[in-house]
Amino acid sequence: MSQTSTDISRIRNVTLLAHGGGGATTLAETLFFNSGVIHKRGAVEEGNTVLRSEPEEISHGLTISPQVGHFDWKDVHVNLVDTPGYIDFIEHTRAVLNVVGGAVLVYSGVSGVRTENARFWNMVQEAMVPAIGFINKMDKSRADFIRVLGEIEQDLEVTTLPVTIPIGQGEDFEGIVDLIPMTAWSAKDGKFSQMDAIPESVQDDVEYYRMQLIEKIVESDDALLEAYLEDETPPTEEQMIEALKESVLTRRILPIFCGSGDANIGVRALANGIASYLPSPVDKASIKPLVGVDPNNREQEIARTPSSEDPFSAVVFKTSVDPFSGKLSIVRVFSGVLEADKPFLNGTRDEKEKGGHLYRLEGKEMTQVDRLEAGQIGAIARLAHTHTGDTLCDPNAPIHYHRVRYQDPVFTYAVDVEANSEEKVSNGFMKLCEEDPTLRFYRDTETRDMILAGMGPTHLSITLERLERKYGAKAELKAPKVPYHETIRAACRVQGKLKKQSGGRGQFGDCWIEVEPLERGTGFEFEDKIVGGVIPRNFIPSVEKGIRDSMDKGAVAGFPVVDIKVRLVDGSHHSVDSSDNAFRTAGSMAFRKALEEGGSVLLEPVMAMEISVPDETMGDVIGDMNSRRGKITGVTPRGSDQTIHCETPMAEVLDYGNQLNAMTSGRGIYTMRMASYQEVPSHIARKVLEDK
Repeated sequence: MSQTSTDISRIRNVTLLAHGGGGATTLAETLFFNSGVIHKRGAVEEGNTVLRSEPEEISHGLTISPQVGHFDWKDVHVNLVDTPGYIDFIEHTRAVLNVVGGAVLVYSGVSGVRTENARFWNMVQEAMVPAIGFINKMDKSRADFIRVLGEIEQDLEVTTLPVTIPIGQGEDFEGIVDLIPMTAWSAKDGKFSQMDAIPESVQDDVEYYRMQLIEKIVESDDALLEAYLEDETPPTEEQMIEALKESVLTRRILPIFCGSGDANIGVRALANGIASYLPSPVDKASIKPLVGVDPNNREQEIARTPSSEDPFSAVVFKTSVDPFSGKLSIVRVFSGVLEADKPFLNGTRDEKEKGGHLYRLEGKEMTQVDRLEAGQIGAIARLAHTHTGDTLCDPNAPIHYHRVRYQDPVFTYAVDVEANSEEKVSNGFMKLCEEDPTLRFYRDTETRDMILAGMGPTHLSITLERLERKYGAKAELKAPKVPYHETIRAACRVQGKLKKQSGGRGQFGDCWIEVEPLERGTGFEFEDKIVGGVIPRNFIPSVEKGIRDSMDKGAVAGFPVVDIKVRLVDGSHHSVDSSDNAFRTAGSMAFRKALEEGGSVLLEPVMAMEISVPDETMGDVIGDMNSRRGKITGVTPRGSDQTIHCETPMAEVLDYGNQLNAMTSGRGIYTMRMASYQEVPSHIARKVLEDK
């Protein structure tokens, strides 16, 4: 169970970022194989790779949550995190980028830069994570190194610098040339070995890219530049590696490697690149210092150093919940030492945790250890109060690191279940939300629907599969009810009067109110303008309560009434027959009259949307949005994509994701948020009433 310490300067915490089908899981498998972690490579198609263990991942052939493994390469220990590449799941990457030191951006040599790659690049830039690139699948038909290299530069607006280049491509791909040591490597006949000389067929490319490499490197170092300009002395191999690492850490250059994870070509050179160019926790802290805040005073910043000598602090970046074995919290230790079964503080929630068993992870395989030190990644079992994104720390030195903010889920559906299984389904979804921070489950207060919101149709479909497998609960999804509202068009003055006498004490309440519409989104305002005691002070709250009761159901279709101001201006009372209930009823009566006289109208929610699509599909998407009563407010170019800004009624985009996927062949993505409520056109209002 014991574990030897690793010099923190020799740790690399690295994530693989590739679009769905980009080959990141196979690439990770090959890295594990080359380093001796496994003795036989698994295959994604056979469901036996190290970093794909969930049954849904295996059956669908995609990664749905971050998976952790580790390997040693030369004198460096690499913690590797494979992240989802399918568009519905890539928001998980934000949590991973918050804890790793570097990233390997994987591009397909066939399909080039896709929308997911652009989103990964933006996330990497926002998180200030140094990166290197790998053009994968160079052995596949139609692979084109130069084309993809150009797409990376143009679409991502980054300066690339090839470090390895291919010998052939497609069916003719047989190896790589490493431009720093100037060695050629062949993989003919299934054997990977160094070639005696660089093939004549790539000599021109080698000379061009080698010269580009040298020039870019010397430009970053005054001493190297001076020596190069004076007597054309090229930098040594060690100088090139050191200068290139500095350019990676400062994110000025994206070094590019190439090869095939499947054929195991160029993967060793990539491992060398991870070890040589990506930062250790100490390097990363020099770029982006470890700074949090005092949990008891969020205005007070606190710094930590990536050292085992500092007080313990860590961040949970993934949570796994098993209905039988319990909860597992995956953490990156930023400072100090975490010992097994030793209590600590959740600095985010100010809750004490008892601690638990500690593990190192290799996919689904867990090895129990007695401690986790600064720079390491591991897991803690059975924490009671901790969730993804929380900071764990020494109780005597509390700290809270800023949490990751995820994009809001845009696919929203109502959950349809049998009445006797509602509690079971609800509890299951709550557990799944604990594992998946991009999932939302709640009950809509207006429509009373149970709502499940996710990042896309595949996300929600797989969530239903996991619900049934893990918790034995079944549910179906249907379009949610649109939360319509009602209001009035014109101001009016009305009376509500209750007068009943049926022997004994009667009921009497009389009030006059002035009602006027307010600006959209204002809500409800009540103003007491009674003078002279015509309505006793103790009955005025009852009038307001009666009005609020009536606002729950409007006059048009029974939807909540909003954006109205009511002034209580006059009335009368009876010394014996007046009561709270009488004035509550009078207030309700007056408000119902106001809805009739003020001209009630139906309001619908309008969503502000940003839709990113490839250039060639923009016309179709805009045309479709116009047909949905959408209002285009602008278009912003982003690389080879266009981002369309628009406002569209919610009723028109309840199932928009499926339509967008069809129009863009799965390359379009969108976000939306509630923008405002607007009056429903009369012909649409009639249809709403018919359907209600």
